[in-house]
Amino acid sequence: MTNNTTPDAGTDALVEDVVSTLRTFELTEYEAKCFVALTRLREGTAKEVSDVADVPRARIYDSMDALQDRGLVSVQESKPRRFRAVSPHEAVDLLERECRSRLDRLGTALPRLGSPNRSTGAGEVWTMEGEAAVAERLATLLADAETEALFAVATDTLLSDDLLDALSAATDRGVDVVVGSPSDAIRDQIREADSGADVVETWTWWESHPIDPGAVTSVLMVDGDALLVSADAATDLPGVRKHRAVWTDSAEAPVVGLMRPLLTSAIRDASRD
Repeated sequence: MTNNTTPDAGTDALVEDVVSTLRTFELTEYEAKCFVALTRLREGTAKEVSDVADVPRARIYDSMDALQDRGLVSVQESKPRRFRAVSPHEAVDLLERECRSRLDRLGTALPRLGSPNRSTGAGEVWTMEGEAAVAERLATLLADAETEALFAVATDTLLSDDLLDALSAATDRGVDVVVGSPSDAIRDQIREADSGADVVETWTWWESHPIDPGAVTSVLMVDGDALLVSADAATDLPGVRKHRAVWTDSAEAPVVGLMRPLLTSAIRDASRD
């Protein structure tokens, strides 16, 4: 089979990107290059794959054996031997199943590593920073909610898809969820997400919207004991800001006792007006 593909900068960049991605699935560089070459050829001999992949011919056979073991390549025992790649869709499905299997094993094994005799220190408060990290922690706290979640938010950059999904999942579990915001647009966004949350207007932490630099960006209390408070924070880069948060999952943290009545007044009471 003759390879009629004319290389160009765009194709070379795409090949490099796919090879790099495949290597994250524990393929060697030669295996990834061979699979990409065979995908472009659909089927071919060791020589043809070597020419397209720019892999030494002496390494083609062991690479193909490894790819065959992974279910990514079929072999025809002819002379010369011919190789055929599974379709791109099949390859993605196969690699996805492998990843899911590994994650399932990890999800089973990791909890078993924790010491049953060690408890979290009472009243511990943790800090974190970064918009994505804060949004993820908000979603995680909501995922653990059992009875009630009170959430005030003043910036839409924290409303990730995962966070909106966590709000919906919480209400689906029967959790009483109330979301307050000073922003009409944010309240509309949460309503349009059909999360099932009770959405109210609140200005307790804000004098204006958009919020001023350094202002609180979100407050979340779950089941009256887990709490996260985030704020806008400047960085060393001019004009660049990010979110910084403190959070706790301990009802014994003093800040929880301080924030509980304030949240109830700011969000819960507003929902009854």
